[in-house]
Amino acid sequence: MREIYPLNTGWMFEKANTVLENNSYMISSHEVVNLPHTWNADDNNDRGKYVYQRNFSLGSKHADQEIYIEFLGANSVCQVYLNSTYLGEHRGGYSTFRFCITQLVRWYDDNELTVFLDNSPTEDVSPLAGDFTIYGGLYRGVNLICTDKNHFDLGYYGTSGVILRSEVDEKENGILHLELHAKCDEGVRVQVSVLDENHETIETKIADASEKHISMKVERPDLWQGKEKPCLYELKAELVGEDTVYDEVSLKFGFRACSLHAENGFYLNGKHLRINGVAKHQDCEGYGNAVTPEVIRRDFDLIREIGANAVRLSHYQHDQLVYDLCDQEGYVVWAEIPMMSMPDSQSVLENAEEQLKELVLQNCHHPSVCFWGIQNEIAMGGESISMYRSVDELNDAVHKILPKALTASANMYYVKNSSQLNQITDMTGYNLYYGWYYGETKDLKLWIEEFHKDNPQVPLGISEYGADANLAFHSERPKVKDYTEEFQSIYHEETYRIISDKPYLWGSFLWNMFDFGSAIRDEGGTKGKNCKGLVTFDRKIRKDAFYFYKANWSKEPFIHICEKRFINRHEDLMDIKVYSNLSKVTVSVNGVEMEPVSGSVVFIFKNVALKPGQNIIRAYQNGEEDQVVFVKVEEPDPSYVFVDPHPEINVKNWFTQEQGEVDVFPENFFSILDSLDTLMANEAAWNIVKKFAPKLAERAVPGVVTLLWVCNKMKSVLSEETVKKMNGELIRIPKEQ
Repeated sequence: MREIYPLNTGWMFEKANTVLENNSYMISSHEVVNLPHTWNADDNNDRGKYVYQRNFSLGSKHADQEIYIEFLGANSVCQVYLNSTYLGEHRGGYSTFRFCITQLVRWYDDNELTVFLDNSPTEDVSPLAGDFTIYGGLYRGVNLICTDKNHFDLGYYGTSGVILRSEVDEKENGILHLELHAKCDEGVRVQVSVLDENHETIETKIADASEKHISMKVERPDLWQGKEKPCLYELKAELVGEDTVYDEVSLKFGFRACSLHAENGFYLNGKHLRINGVAKHQDCEGYGNAVTPEVIRRDFDLIREIGANAVRLSHYQHDQLVYDLCDQEGYVVWAEIPMMSMPDSQSVLENAEEQLKELVLQNCHHPSVCFWGIQNEIAMGGESISMYRSVDELNDAVHKILPKALTASANMYYVKNSSQLNQITDMTGYNLYYGWYYGETKDLKLWIEEFHKDNPQVPLGISEYGADANLAFHSERPKVKDYTEEFQSIYHEETYRIISDKPYLWGSFLWNMFDFGSAIRDEGGTKGKNCKGLVTFDRKIRKDAFYFYKANWSKEPFIHICEKRFINRHEDLMDIKVYSNLSKVTVSVNGVEMEPVSGSVVFIFKNVALKPGQNIIRAYQNGEEDQVVFVKVEEPDPSYVFVDPHPEINVKNWFTQEQGEVDVFPENFFSILDSLDTLMANEAAWNIVKKFAPKLAERAVPGVVTLLWVCNKMKSVLSEETVKKMNGELIRIPKEQ
């Protein structure tokens, strides 16, 4: 039987200070770390090469066994050496992988394990880029696995060697398809058993271990019904001799059937289920991506509290505990690979296919995973025929492994309705930020209606929407990009109302459940974080918008008074907003009860008079209660107002100059209003971009976005004056007629 020994303590760690010579590296650092570990947990945003090193020993007990070294997550490119001998390389930071080390182990002496990790940007390992921190490190742990010579192959795409696919036939019988990868002597048999929730064996099958494919039937099993009833079974696969069990693998799984309809949305086991989902990254403040099981379980406590029924695991493979919890608690899952950019590159496609196979093969037994995401916003730099072909190949790769699986894409708003990207995968999501990055929230309604009209056959949902909120900022008249908690709440109220009103949408995943690390960001008074979360990065504070969704989704009675952090009020009258899933709420102000308000989710008490100093507000009904203190002050509190040190480049201000608009952007001449495609196609124009914005030019890829749009994205390093000068030189270059 296999034995597992964690190798998570006592690693020497340092920044790699030399290249390997003769496959030997002597670590000089005295820093000792324990796993999980990342070097990017705090303010160190270094994307470079680091080395971990530790010794381990094995005695004679395992001398006749097979030995594997297992990495549960190592970001991003990992090179491994044992006793100065190169074991191999893994390119991709989010999946499990292993190396067989049997032939290199020193059985009666110390073994030196050296791991080089590099999270530098590459030309082929996804994600090539992204609005989230690319953490480096051995951030999920390392194990030593000792097995019998007869064992399930631990080298097959990081799986256990037992791959389980389940389905439900037309008579509601459960069908199991097993794919076995075993390394065995002749005569070894495999015994497969199915156990119910009471751990009682209900089906058994014995076959020769050389059989790679085995099918089994479970008559009319209890189905995995999401949060309603997440029924799980257990598969036990054993390699056996006459009186010996050589190896054993156990997998939790469930029986369920998923389907999508363009007019009616998502169905689980033939029953309609509206996706009320949240998206999440894996990191947490103080931990980076090196989160512990306790942190993961705390995340799910919060997801359970808000009442969501689905989780989008963005934008990569997550820890196995995450998938296990989704199975156990009944969340419908959108799992995905980190495909954020797809240049015309065979090496990028090959690496994506490898990461996709690892994701699917390691997780296809999880009944919670209903959607397999193969790309997210890849059209940021424009579209191409090669891109469509690559997405097609990834789509086929999923269906080759799981013929009945539902594949998914998440497109950006400027992917046109007619784009081929909307026609490849089984379902389509759009990441739409009307009312935050562009347009107004009400524009979302028209966009959804137009898309559905143009693509009536496409199952559509909203895969991202959200707005940043910095809890330091507040306003009685919130507006876009003031980063107030109040604007985030209004944004979600208006956007979710539009989404909920469209029955043909399969649903939505709000962005994001938690604030998360994004090293490239310096926005809204917060550096290194994306603050669209409904809960703060440290998981300590639920923002008001959290309670808006709790009122919509949760059955647990509660009352929440909004704007608690907006304490100092200078106006004589204020509106008191309450979120609740009750049908009526009563409020008292300084002990004086107001007329109750009946309604749903959002309760507004208008024009409440405040006295100077402290005002005690209580909201209550049916035994539920909340309380807050607002302080009436003489002047507005300036600390509540965000002052942007890098305001958006507003070209409208340029028109106030005497020259007028026609001179700022003359017809038939280049300007910052041209797309990157257009500018890159002209050598003289692109040389000007290189002159004024070399970092922009270095990172740019051809696309339909305008140079102005990109400049605004890089406003922290490109001043308006610089952009103005760049435009001034561009408009001297005529376009060919």
